[in-house]
Amino acid sequence: MKFYHKYKEALEAKGYRVDEHGYVWDTTGNQAAGEDNYGNVQSKDPNVTDICIAAQAELDKPKPVKKAAPKKKAKE
Repeated sequence: MKFYHKYKEALEAKGYRVDEHGYVWDTTGNQAAGEDNYGNVQSKDPNVTDICIAAQAELDKPKPVKKAAPKKKAKE
């Protein structure tokens, strides 16, 4: 999985497009970010970085723990 695929939904919600190679394109068709063959990530658009940071913060939030319902005592 490429780096930007993890943030695909967040980027697309802001008008960017993530292709199958992991490149990010803006609304005018310019490449905004990508990952090279060695795994190095680069972004020319600071908005892409901000979107990814915000999306990662959402992913890192602890999930709410559901409390089990109290057990009912059986009637004697």
